[in-house]
Amino acid sequence: MPAFVRWETPFTDIQLPSAVLYSEDRTDGRFLTNAIVAPHGIDKYPKYIVRFGEAIAFTCMEEMHFPRRDFAEASCEEEGLSAYQYLDSTWLRSYNQGEFFLFNLDGGSKQTLKHYLIVGGDNNIEVITANEPTIETINSSGELTIRISV
Repeated sequence: MPAFVRWETPFTDIQLPSAVLYSEDRTDGRFLTNAIVAPHGIDKYPKYIVRFGEAIAFTCMEEMHFPRRDFAEASCEEEGLSAYQYLDSTWLRSYNQGEFFLFNLDGGSKQTLKHYLIVGGDNNIEVITANEPTIETINSSGELTIRISV
């Protein structure tokens, strides 16, 4: 049965953080999906860069436009969080049917996809990836260079 479970992050317990998704390509040809989360507002620190790595699918939708989904049929162990894993979502079930072709066709090791959600105050973000996201803390202003080949 689909279920929302707590995804432990530094901002999980902060409701409706500012969040935006971006992607970049690396010199090795991989396309990476990342999010910037500002739990206390875009002009306050700390902020966090969530690095999902290579993603199979992702969405970033303004919080007022949330298309009809299968969320109503899912259980939720804790409401009011900003970070969840969505276990057995319909999207995850759909992609899981192709896991063999995505990861194991060449005899590679078994990998499992995960569906992550960030429920934001300006955007809702969903990412499906086989990676365990890493989170970097940003404590002061600076610049982030995003590389995109054209």
